[in-house]
Amino acid sequence: MDGTSQEHPGQFLYAHGDLSLVLVPGRDTAARFSSSPLTYQKNHEPELAAFRGSSWASATGIRLVETGRTRFATGSFTWIDGQGCEVFVRNAAVLVAGRYHLVIVIGPEAKRDQVQARHAHVLASRPTA
Repeated sequence: MDGTSQEHPGQFLYAHGDLSLVLVPGRDTAARFSSSPLTYQKNHEPELAAFRGSSWASATGIRLVETGRTRFATGSFTWIDGQGCEVFVRNAAVLVAGRYHLVIVIGPEAKRDQVQARHAHVLASRPTA
């Protein structure tokens, strides 16, 4: 599955079976890319490059969430990878103190419910600024 790229520095990848959790703590800055988490996620986030480059892709549930001083973009992304498999991703780009922290869970479309549940669990356990 090429739903995740391990060529980007600052990633922590945890895999179990055909599901992967990718955490990226503060690698990218709002000053360099965008102060809008939605714009960063849509146009700049390296982990979504396969989505942006796919000949078939869809995104749903894209929204901006603001809690206190923390803002984040969240959404679901689906695309066909290089092996012809449908990849499902839940993604959150959390902007804290000018840096983007990413919480991404990746798996096959057939395991959409598991991907969503794991992403919700990890995102709910994050510390807040």
